[in-house]
Amino acid sequence: MFKDFNVKLGILFFVCANLLFFSLPLSSEAQEDIIFQIGFPDASGSEFGKYVRHEDFFGKPDEPIVRYVVGQSRPRDWIPSICSTRDFHNAGHAFSTAIEFDSPKDFNSSLFFIIATCYGHPTEPSLFQLTVNGTQIAPKRIVPGPPGFPPFNISRDDGWPESIRIEIPAGLVKAGKNEIRMKVFDGSWSHFDYLALREKDESLPIVKRSEMLQKYRGPGGPMEGVNELLFAVRQPSFDGHWYANFGYYACDTNAFPFPLGQGGALKILNLDTGEVRTLFEDPNGNIRDPQVHYDAKKCVFSYLKAGTRHYHLYEINLDGTGLRQITDGGWDDIEPAYLPNGDIVFPSSRAKRWVQCWLTGVATLHRCGPNGENIRPISSNPEQENTPWVLPNGQILYMRWEYVDRSQVHYHHLWTANPDGTKHQVYYGNQTPGICMLGAKPIHWRKDVPPEKRHFEVVSTFSPGHGTREHYGAVTVVNPRKGPDAPEGARQISVGQWEFADPWAFSDDCFICVSRSRILLMDGEGRFTPIYELPKELAEKNYYAADVQPIIPRERETVLADTVDRTQKTGRLAMANIYEGRQMRDLPKGTVKELLVMEPLPIPVHFNGGMMSVSSGGTFALTRILGTVPVNEDGSAYLELPAMRSFFFVALDKEGKPVKRMHSFTTLMPGENASCIGCHEERTMTPTAQDRLQMMNAMRSDPSVPKKLEGIPEVFDYFRDIVPILDRHCLECHNDYRRDGGVSMDSDLRPGEFVESYAYLSWKGWFGDNRNRPMSNFKPYEIGSSASRLMELVDSDHPDAEGKPRTKITPEEKRLIRFWLEAGANYAGTYAANANGSLIWYYSPYGQDGRETGSVPTPVNEWPETHAMADTVRNRCASCHADSENWPFRLPETLVNSGLKFSVNGVFNLSKPEMSRFLRAP
Repeated sequence: MFKDFNVKLGILFFVCANLLFFSLPLSSEAQEDIIFQIGFPDASGSEFGKYVRHEDFFGKPDEPIVRYVVGQSRPRDWIPSICSTRDFHNAGHAFSTAIEFDSPKDFNSSLFFIIATCYGHPTEPSLFQLTVNGTQIAPKRIVPGPPGFPPFNISRDDGWPESIRIEIPAGLVKAGKNEIRMKVFDGSWSHFDYLALREKDESLPIVKRSEMLQKYRGPGGPMEGVNELLFAVRQPSFDGHWYANFGYYACDTNAFPFPLGQGGALKILNLDTGEVRTLFEDPNGNIRDPQVHYDAKKCVFSYLKAGTRHYHLYEINLDGTGLRQITDGGWDDIEPAYLPNGDIVFPSSRAKRWVQCWLTGVATLHRCGPNGENIRPISSNPEQENTPWVLPNGQILYMRWEYVDRSQVHYHHLWTANPDGTKHQVYYGNQTPGICMLGAKPIHWRKDVPPEKRHFEVVSTFSPGHGTREHYGAVTVVNPRKGPDAPEGARQISVGQWEFADPWAFSDDCFICVSRSRILLMDGEGRFTPIYELPKELAEKNYYAADVQPIIPRERETVLADTVDRTQKTGRLAMANIYEGRQMRDLPKGTVKELLVMEPLPIPVHFNGGMMSVSSGGTFALTRILGTVPVNEDGSAYLELPAMRSFFFVALDKEGKPVKRMHSFTTLMPGENASCIGCHEERTMTPTAQDRLQMMNAMRSDPSVPKKLEGIPEVFDYFRDIVPILDRHCLECHNDYRRDGGVSMDSDLRPGEFVESYAYLSWKGWFGDNRNRPMSNFKPYEIGSSASRLMELVDSDHPDAEGKPRTKITPEEKRLIRFWLEAGANYAGTYAANANGSLIWYYSPYGQDGRETGSVPTPVNEWPETHAMADTVRNRCASCHADSENWPFRLPETLVNSGLKFSVNGVFNLSKPEMSRFLRAP
């Protein structure tokens, strides 16, 4: 497949028939007469990214659909296209756009407003009308688009450039603030190339896209001296998740989330000649994740050899010699990065855990020596970590996915750690839900760029939502100087769709990245041009170019000393002042008495891809309770915890009620001494002198070891620990016959995943947990058992209308329920309950009774029993039970309360079949 790949293909300069892309700086003479310019004369609108819904502006004739402020807005803030009155979107309305600009003087001569398009309607060209500072200008029609030109797509690299110049009479533009309104009447849509206001009656010249690469590689350019690019060729993974690209699915060890054995290669592109040569290939293997060494003479990469099942780390000289294997074993090692001391950091499935919300394995950060020796984990994350790279200060920058009692699809942001595994801390994100930040690496400035001109920024792919396969998204530059929670710290470079991956930055205005079969060069405003494209036969077989990077020497980063003491089994953590926090400052000192220390447990294998058996709409993880440690009156604390495990804390008051809850986890390496300021404090703050004094005073004593909670299990189990309490105190009034308050505390087994009592408590929101929402940093007492309706009833002994207690729940029972709620109100007490044979799954109505086709279970509505019951349901039930208020008959479970009224759980009782409502119905 790859044998004919070593041909001189040439760089795609498109200097002949294709229309041209990049805008070089205008000459000084030309620049002097331009008052403003929006976009670039390159026959493309790819830099424009403001999409609007025209229907949102119906009835608002004076409100522009977009307002562009020259000097403040960027080209991406302008619309790529505009519709006319005859277009469907406008429904006869003419919507206006507005451009605000400052003029340095009164213009007593005519000016010319240039409207340039890269594509227009071929038969109904747009009619543009300007209003300048309230004065209308005679309308002018754009030149029609070319007949037969391919249908326009905003992601196209080029178009059909046309332009008109509308004269603005002398005296209309004044010194100071001015406004130009633009409407389109008659005709149809147009796609913009650029807009400009100038003194000359001339359109701007279209500039050749080939000059973009020439400019950047020229003397003093950010790519000066870059002659070759290394990249991988591979097919993308099948699975849509960004992380599911190694290993196998738990339900079938021979089912892989990626195209096993479909061929891969490492290639080198010569930018001078366009020649592409093969560095290494395996037509029946898989190759990915190369990183060029500091000396630019070799690279490390991840390779799944033909006939095998796992990725391992390999190294090869860039002249094609010296291939050697670094790691081995029955694990997957991916995404390697060289450390400045010669070691290698990489995510590995040696963590022996599974994604808590899917069917594939987890890889976490590991480290090994240059020859694969001394492999060891440097993270305890229960979830996935990706794309490590070393920052100039020697720390490892990586993507960390985590969710401690919050949404599983919103928190996968940038973190740092020392190469020895100490000092894991957030770099950017974590408080802001959404976006998966992948492939981050520092801007690699030329050596001769002075330090004062180098911005300490990183480039990353911001993959939308929960992330997409092959790490695709938007090229984004991150500046952490304002803190990890500052939205202005992220500046999106690419425009439009999420079509880019694996960016490399030569400066803050020069990037290379990939987009499926192409390698692109991109500037700081998101304009891009292809510099290489895979041969058609490979592109048609869905092969991607990936992991592009220059073959240039790099400076080694700072080597950080290894501070881990592997003779120790614990680490120590000092906190200065728990009342230093964004939600804690108004809390009186002395409120917090203890920290509850808990551990989210990794799942060893996952067969259902959801939170089934662990919870219903709540936590995905079982939680181990280690115990409590004291908090001093001044808010300081000093504790000792087991090393290489994940912990989070809940601040408790004197009554044991939760005041504040942590929604991330922390890890300590053996012998590590770590510290923190407070509880969710601003990450840009430093400890005060008083904070330092408090911490030092706390550390004068021996650290506190978590004190085990008497009578509280390490891991709760609903049936073992909670159901007996509910049976004793609740079942009499809340059972299958007598549902006082519309609640059943019946815990007989049902066809669904959960018994009725647990389902009611969960779906009614009585646990006080986060309900898997993308929220964190709650106010004091806003989450946990302090916010639980169940705990409220339990603490008050469930008073009647006269305030008299209905129950006599013992203090020990109340305490048990409280700590169960703090631990996540889990259902099963073991991950062994995963895929436990329930007839109905949590997420979908599939049977688990062995009726399977391949690895896909049979839907409930296809069971013979379901068909046999259908006539009975229609004839005897449907006429009365037809709507959500009257117990509708639904076979599958749903997550809403109305679905519980007459779901399978409500009508079938497997513990006592004769008590099933379905059999007791008239």
